Formats: sequence, C-alpha cells, structure tokens
Amino acid sequence: MGQMGALPVGEERLQRRGGAHLRQMAMYVCHVALGLSLNEIGQGFGRDRTTVAYACRVVEDRRDDADYDAFVARIERLAIEIVVTLGLGDHG
Repeated sequence: MGQMGALPVGEERLQRRGGAHLRQMAMYVCHVALGLSLNEIGQGFGRDRTTVAYACRVVEDRRDDADYDAFVARIERLAIEIVVTLGLGDHG
C-alpha cells in the first residue's frame, strides 16, 4: 500500500501523472483556444512560463492521435463557449 495505506503502490504516481497531464491540457487550452500568454498562464497555475511552453508541446505532440485530437478540440470549443457565455475576453 502507498502512504497511510490509502492507495496501492504505484497508484499515487499514476494519479500524479494524470493530474499533471490534465494541468498540461488546461494550460494548452488557455494558450491556444483562449489566447492567453505563457506568462499569464504560468501565473494562474503557479508555474513558470517555460513549464507552460513544455505543457503546450506535450499536448500538441499527442494530438497526432485522432481520438486525442478530437477530445482536445472539444475541450477547446467548450472553453470558448464558457468565455463567450460569461462575457469574458473577445472570443466570438
């Protein structure tokens, strides 16, 4: 078991990885779909702009997979819809 017996060995690492990838995808969407700068995104996520740039490269590289690309495209559309609905930014 992992620390405090909560998760089997390896599960904690998988959860951290999954969380990291979700954060990378969120950073990517903020940059590509919402047009935020790497510095703005880094400030929002408490990360350096170079970390945001790396996240964008990771997601972009994974978009070669058609299913993953379709998933990211849907997330991009949803993010833009939310921004437009809330009257934020200049999308639309």
